[in-house]
Amino acid sequence: MKGKKIVLIYGSILLPIEEGKTAKYYNNGQWKETDRIVKIHEVNSEFVKFETEKLKYCIRFQKAEAGILNLAA
Repeated sequence: MKGKKIVLIYGSILLPIEEGKTAKYYNNGQWKETDRIVKIHEVNSEFVKFETEKLKYCIRFQKAEAGILNLAA
């Protein structure tokens, strides 16, 4: 059996996320929506991890903004 593909995204997500519902996230200037969530693995201040029927997601927060702040310093 093949494993699910993992999607790593730096962006923002509308919380709360719930099993059985879609997740909406912001990445590269666009809002996107996933398929329905079948399992939530972890939600904390740095990232969320969950999976849909076909994919596993890890959405990390604020990566782009942190890079901009480092360049400005």
